[in-house]
Amino acid sequence: MKVKLTPLNIVSAIFLVIAVLMMLEKSPAPSEKTIDLSRILMWFSFLIVLVSFISDQIFRKFIPELKKIWAIECAFIVFTIILVFIIKVSIY
Repeated sequence: MKVKLTPLNIVSAIFLVIAVLMMLEKSPAPSEKTIDLSRILMWFSFLIVLVSFISDQIFRKFIPELKKIWAIECAFIVFTIILVFIIKVSIY
């Protein structure tokens, strides 16, 4: 099996490390007035890992060339970041 490094693999690895570090981090005891966002961010990171892994597998299945995969996945990541930014700006 030939291993190909792709942008979505890198994103998956980064967010997997973030999620595991958040899981291992000892959080202070929650009080009534504080909201613990670390659990939400941890599960959000796992969700990003899952989505990026599945997207990478789909791109690999339909695009055989590594150069094209890099170009399309980088464009996909940039498009996703821009979309998230537009949604964030429009909500606030």
